[in-house]
Amino acid sequence: MQSLNIEATENSPKVSLDFENGVIIFEGKSYPENTFEFYEPISKWLEKYFNGNAKETTTVEIKLSYFNSATSQILFDLFDIINDGESHNLVINWYYDASKKSGLKDYEDYAEEFEDLNIKAIEF
Repeated sequence: MQSLNIEATENSPKVSLDFENGVIIFEGKSYPENTFEFYEPISKWLEKYFNGNAKETTTVEIKLSYFNSATSQILFDLFDIINDGESHNLVINWYYDASKKSGLKDYEDYAEEFEDLNIKAIEF
């Protein structure tokens, strides 16, 4: 299985799906013109990774400073993939900006929906 890296643009995040090291990173702003099309290869990669290819330890870093409602829906789908898949030692870190009201609220929405994933909030 190969890694997948997508460089950030003005309206889409940097995405690093590092197979060798078991590290998954979403960083930046996410409001691409066609959100579902942008995230489709990412969803497919995650499905393959969490269906028998996960490393001993997998770390997921969510560092999104802004995301639109379509991205929010996609994030729920991605967390579903992670939640339903195989993982051994799974660490999920959700970075949020404490100066923004929505930062911690967004984290809480996902943490409550996916309690079994034990998502950790980290202020930046």
